[in-house]
Amino acid sequence: MLGSIYHTVIALSLLVSFLSLFGTNKEELSSNRLILVTLGWVLFFESYGLITARKGINNSLIYNISWIYIESMLLIGYFYLLEKSPQVKKRIILISIVILLWGLFNSIFFQPIALTLQYYSLLPFGVFIIALSIRLLRNILNLKLYPDHNLLAIPHFWVSSTVLFFYIEALILFGTYQVNPAFIVENVTVLFGFNKFMAGLMYLFLGMAFISPHLTKNYNIIKSGLIFLFIITNISFIFLYPIRF
Repeated sequence: MLGSIYHTVIALSLLVSFLSLFGTNKEELSSNRLILVTLGWVLFFESYGLITARKGINNSLIYNISWIYIESMLLIGYFYLLEKSPQVKKRIILISIVILLWGLFNSIFFQPIALTLQYYSLLPFGVFIIALSIRLLRNILNLKLYPDHNLLAIPHFWVSSTVLFFYIEALILFGTYQVNPAFIVENVTVLFGFNKFMAGLMYLFLGMAFISPHLTKNYNIIKSGLIFLFIITNISFIFLYPIRF
């Protein structure tokens, strides 16, 4: 019904994220809810984007507003919730405001928001989100956060890792298009198929992240590995049905 495996993956991730709310402890509830809202928003605009694409409508406006601005701010909000330093929290707010103002400036003078994907706005958002992901991962790996927890049972380890890899890939892909559009156009099926694969993988792990502690408690390593391989095998079908832009 959603029109592609990619959209089905997002819908299933949203469902799993919702179900995980019932087993999430109070300390993690706010971040779990924010991830749920993020997945719900992604499902909405990706479904709308699919409809407009099939009708041949330029959907740059919906992707600029929904992905580059709103989804980025939701992810920044997620990292903000997990930040312990008041000074860093203030910097996150300040940098976010500066990037939003730059986005407004970019929309007026360089890249019209309704006509083209705003890479000049995506770049600072992406770099900032990558930096926040690395900071959170470093704090987890250095045992500054959740020192008594199994690494694989920490939801934020999975979220920050997949967000990090997706945004690195996205910045490279869309950045390459800025300097060598012919290369991207010639390989659009493979490159954007991989982009959808990475995005689907990220949303899948966002949905699964807060249920992972329950999996590690109730299943042995082999069973968890089989579940992971099953999921990866299914999501790999995105390569067979890439969305064309």
